[in-house]
Amino acid sequence: MNRHLRFFLLLMSPVFLFSCTRESDLAKDGVSSFKIVVSEQAPEPEKLAAAKLQEYLYRISDVTLPIVDTFTTGENLIFVGFRQAPESLIHDLNPEDFENEQYILRSDGHSLLIAGGGTRGTLYGVIGYLSDHLGCRWYTREVVKVPKQATLRLTAFEDRQRPAFEYREAWYHEAYDREWALHNRLNPSIRPLPDSMGGSYITYPFAHTFANLVPPARYFADHPEYFSEINGKRQADHAQLCLTNPEVVRIATEQVFQWIHDHPDANIFSIDQNDGEGNCECSHCQAIDAREGSPSGSLLHFVNQIADTVGKVYPGLQLQTFAYAYTEAPPATIRPADNVTIRLCHYNYCSAHAMDGCDHHQPFRERFDQWNRIAGRISVWDYFTDFSQYLMPYPNFEPVTQNLKWYADRGVKGIFAQGNKVPDNGGGEFSELRAWVFSQLLWDPYRDGYQLIAEFLENVYSPSAPYIQAYIDMLQEQVVKDSLHFSIWAQPLEVNYLGVRSLRKADSLFVLARQAATGDTALSGRVELAYLPVLYSKLYFYSVGGSAYLSKAEYPQAMEQFRHSVARHRITAIGDVPQTYGNLEAFIRKVENAPHFLTDWWLAGPFDNTHEKGLFTAYAPEKVMQLTDEYEGINQMKVNWQPYHDNLSGYIDLTRIFSPSEYVVAYAYHNYKCEAPKTVTFGVGSNDGVRVWINEKLVLDRPVSRKAEPNQDKITVGLQQGDNHILVKVDQLARAWGFYFTEL
Repeated sequence: MNRHLRFFLLLMSPVFLFSCTRESDLAKDGVSSFKIVVSEQAPEPEKLAAAKLQEYLYRISDVTLPIVDTFTTGENLIFVGFRQAPESLIHDLNPEDFENEQYILRSDGHSLLIAGGGTRGTLYGVIGYLSDHLGCRWYTREVVKVPKQATLRLTAFEDRQRPAFEYREAWYHEAYDREWALHNRLNPSIRPLPDSMGGSYITYPFAHTFANLVPPARYFADHPEYFSEINGKRQADHAQLCLTNPEVVRIATEQVFQWIHDHPDANIFSIDQNDGEGNCECSHCQAIDAREGSPSGSLLHFVNQIADTVGKVYPGLQLQTFAYAYTEAPPATIRPADNVTIRLCHYNYCSAHAMDGCDHHQPFRERFDQWNRIAGRISVWDYFTDFSQYLMPYPNFEPVTQNLKWYADRGVKGIFAQGNKVPDNGGGEFSELRAWVFSQLLWDPYRDGYQLIAEFLENVYSPSAPYIQAYIDMLQEQVVKDSLHFSIWAQPLEVNYLGVRSLRKADSLFVLARQAATGDTALSGRVELAYLPVLYSKLYFYSVGGSAYLSKAEYPQAMEQFRHSVARHRITAIGDVPQTYGNLEAFIRKVENAPHFLTDWWLAGPFDNTHEKGLFTAYAPEKVMQLTDEYEGINQMKVNWQPYHDNLSGYIDLTRIFSPSEYVVAYAYHNYKCEAPKTVTFGVGSNDGVRVWINEKLVLDRPVSRKAEPNQDKITVGLQQGDNHILVKVDQLARAWGFYFTEL
């Protein structure tokens, strides 16, 4: 079944080929009798469409077709737009029936009609003709495919298309290049296309708008009751609005009307919770949420009131609100108003597998179906990036290639695909590849995503493509099992696919890729950028004691290569927040100042940590410790000391060593030998709480819940000549469990 027939099954326009065999030469051996017709009264986007058609027909055939607004009957003509098109081509067409972005290509073999609805339909028709019928592609900002053809035949055919989603945005720096976005038929809101290029689908404000609706800086001092009550206290920071306060409804409604007045070009207006938690716990808000079984109850109660007032003045205008984080679960009885779109966020589920690929998505699938039963319109915000690691290898190609079809099957109206928007020039891990694949699937989600990946690699990296394809396949093969998962906050230490063997294989493949690119400066640069995540991973592991990934002897060259690559590609941040975990210079300093990690230990555990008392319970290893001793651990299990050494990482991951590994504590012992007395500074990082004894003296007592990072605490102690006994105790509160121990 071809893809256009599948489009018909989704209320999308199929391709019909006339049985007529009439045809003519659109261009042959540098000559053409055709002209491009566009009305003098045509809007700018249609004139741009004619210019684009003229430009690319010349690039394909070396023939410049004149653009005219008058013509003589019987000439060979390409009509751009419905204006002036002959009755023979439009006799059964009503231009008013064409939605914005929907278009038709119709040829009788001697003339061609390219026309569509709204501001972008005709323009996208030209793009569709160039790409679907003449083979043009706009893979990256630099790599454009224009097949040279001495002869272009125009046969009788008809092709009607419209996009699967009315709103299509991919959050990659590369995808916001206006020419690239136009040629790949995206209509982004964050950096919209200008009206001269057909405009975009405008969401105003884009997201998280409570602070814009009722600004705390303006109202909180005099009216704290407008804002969330949390633990009995009204809060302005890291909080939301009191959604049952009538004055909040009034002020917010007035602000929405002001937005509508100031932004007449917007397609939809957002009434969204602020990012983070902090929903109101006052008695009125809680009463609604308790009755509805979700904080989405008070949110929809609030939004519907505004929508009702706005709808009386602007019938047909759409508002939207999030179903995100604490509002993801739908309410029991409240229904979104007809003029309210639900923007459902697929936030922090499994990134390894597609929507139907593993049980981690089951809660979201159920909530989606519940929303779909009660909401007239759903838009989706899905996450296809690692927020904290824009440069880490991230084989999420299964959801990239398959999730959009899942959404299209269920009638979703718009997609915001959040990727790795790396400042200042892009350059995230395969961000150009993902941006292009998304652009194609946002238009037609029934295309084969893996074939699109292969096409991109072949045209962007050839002759290096086979080696980069093998690298991607190697990563992908390691995450296909439905028991393997990683999140949008994954760290290199947490994933299964970045082992020493994998990175060494990656090194070998990229050696071949670089050799294949020899002599081609542009291709060599693209291969270098594709390799950067491998290099980043090796440096990351080096910074946390992974000497097996990168030795001290190899480190200087690796760091020089990394600095060169990020400078060449103008990469200035490596995560979503450049000031914190995305700070590139902080990462470089961390690698350059990598301490010596103590990685050889004796370990004993697990012991009980019920009610978080384990850290302060003096179990047997704290009293009298012999490495030959046997203890009674949690659930009366026998516990012995076991040796541990790892040159893959300085992180002692206790979850991989002990079972059970939840709500427990464990001990680690290291004998530090000194040739003479000296003072030493040690660094400790832990997940979660930690206590440290050196020579039986307690030198660190840190009851805390945190994610381990090297050197979160520093200890300066005097050590004796000979043996010095280091005993570490770490408790586990939730999720990860382990520690770092360094010598500074």
